Amino acid sequence: MISHSNLTVLIATPIVAALIGYVTNYIAVLMLFRPHQPRRLLGFSIHGLVPRRQKEIAASLGAMIERDLFSHADIQQALQSAETREEATAFLSEQVDVFVQQLSAQNPMIGMFVQGAMLEQVKVMLTSQMTARFPEFVERVVGKVEHTLDISEIVRAKVEGFDLSKLEAIIYEVSARELKTIELLGGVLGFIVGLAQDAIILLAG
Repeated sequence: MISHSNLTVLIATPIVAALIGYVTNYIAVLMLFRPHQPRRLLGFSIHGLVPRRQKEIAASLGAMIERDLFSHADIQQALQSAETREEATAFLSEQVDVFVQQLSAQNPMIGMFVQGAMLEQVKVMLTSQMTARFPEFVERVVGKVEHTLDISEIVRAKVEGFDLSKLEAIIYEVSARELKTIELLGGVLGFIVGLAQDAIILLAG
């Protein structure tokens, strides 16, 4: 026969264990970002995981993005795509028109000879020549970019200087459900551990 006091303990044990599990996971989630600055507590230094490792995270993220997500090869591929080539050809054709018009306005004699079919031939020739040299232009631009644009360093600097409050708000907004699940899971596991303790107490009794 279970006494009243023992029954109280059996009921309280899983409830207390669930509460401890929930609070523990809640604090663990909170300490991903809090505190932003180191704090001393009972002789220990308390500092949020992300704030403490922000520089390392920034460096790793920059290297990963340049290696696996975005590179100079991607820039070159985008510049050499069919859409970019068509847009460049249209732009070059417009600029040739402007150039020929300006040249004719400045030199009326040239305007007298370069007109009609001759004008169209000149425009086609200039546009074709410029379009044919476009891949070479892209290659030279990308080569210059490779020496001046450090994707890894740019990402590292941006992440390292990112406001922690904004970063925290973004992550909580995106992962609110998952983080809440982690907290609740702590309570559920704590409750199960409490029931296991009750079972051990009953078997031992």
